[in-house]
Amino acid sequence: MLTDDALQTWGHRNCQPKVNRAFSLVELLVVVSIIALLIAVLVPGLRSARGNAQSVVCRANLKNLMTGTLAYAGFNQDFVIPSYNMRGVTGSTANPFDGWGPILDSGGFVKGSDELKSNPFACPKTLDRAATPFLGSSTPNDNAQGYMDWPAVVTISGSFALTLPKRGFGKLTRVSYWINGDNPTGLPQSFEPGAYFTGSVGYGPNLSGHVMTHNRFSRIKRTGQLIAFADGFYAGKQEATRPDDKNTRIGYRHRSPKETANVAFADGHAGSIRGDQFPRKPGDNVTAEDAQRENTGSGPTLFSDPEHFFDR
Repeated sequence: MLTDDALQTWGHRNCQPKVNRAFSLVELLVVVSIIALLIAVLVPGLRSARGNAQSVVCRANLKNLMTGTLAYAGFNQDFVIPSYNMRGVTGSTANPFDGWGPILDSGGFVKGSDELKSNPFACPKTLDRAATPFLGSSTPNDNAQGYMDWPAVVTISGSFALTLPKRGFGKLTRVSYWINGDNPTGLPQSFEPGAYFTGSVGYGPNLSGHVMTHNRFSRIKRTGQLIAFADGFYAGKQEATRPDDKNTRIGYRHRSPKETANVAFADGHAGSIRGDQFPRKPGDNVTAEDAQRENTGSGPTLFSDPEHFFDR
């Protein structure tokens, strides 16, 4: 039982008003500053992690495409898949191009989609915009960050997609990767058979009366160095760069010399090439000496037999 003194003490303690202590302005500012500092430190790391994850997916996509391309060759007499099949030298509604994407998709080698999400034919960094091909060094800066739907009618003045059910292409395949091919169009132009990884099978006749045919894997001298696919809807005419910028190769998504382009090689492996080391072919503002230096030796090349090409 509590004594009177104890009751008075208990009552005094429990009847005192409770004081809620608030944060001072200085304390709030300190907390806000700490949060801002954490954000400044963490956000770049998160962006870098996201970019690295996208690059991993991109390289996996490219490796998948190369695996499908090798499987295509196994079923088709060692043929390298064409950039597209065509007749003559120009495209029209009567002469639409199928495209390597729809060929792989319709053959069941790599299943594609007419959307960007979860599509092995599209880099995860692809912007949701249709790009315009074949503009050479005047290609808009962001053009390579978009995509193109195949099959398509492609002309000098423009392009549009359409399905070709009679040829086995009942759907469109959205593509934002580039294939290393010789793809002249519009006028009879010279070409060397099998110079690159692939080409526009059926193009011609050219000025010498030749029609472009399939390349074969057995003709490729350096499969481990030959670039087959690259990260970018349009890598330009391989001899083209931005005016006054020798390090800017048109097309692949990462145009800065410090960035890298993801690529797949003809032997099936995938990797990356720094922007200012991505090889080019001679022409436009790329000298024959620069192209030879970039494509011969132990590094990556655009040519299936670079020594033969440059020594001819």
